[in-house]
Amino acid sequence: MDESPRLRVLESTTYLLLHTGFQPRQRGCRYLREAVWIAWKEPGMLTSVTKLLYPEVAKRFGTTDKHVERAIRTAIETAWIKGNADMLTEVFGDLFTDRNLRPTNSEVIAALVACIV
Repeated sequence: MDESPRLRVLESTTYLLLHTGFQPRQRGCRYLREAVWIAWKEPGMLTSVTKLLYPEVAKRFGTTDKHVERAIRTAIETAWIKGNADMLTEVFGDLFTDRNLRPTNSEVIAALVACIV
């Protein structure tokens, strides 16, 4: 299989995550990056994140879907509190109107996929 689309999506996602304030040392950042790749490749996954997307990410990392969900949520919380407000606004638009209102994991994944498309 040609790896160039995967590499392009992962590089773009990594750039967006790092510049908005996601912490690469957090597992949730890695899970989020993989979730964006899967959702970019198979957009239907976004309709059932808990039943399809999290289990697929978990399988690839040898963990559970519950752990994937929690780790992504924690990564988003950290970025929303400590991240670059200007970049968060640029990338996530209306989702980032207030640091106290954290969007759902699904909303963040969908917004990142939309930035890459």
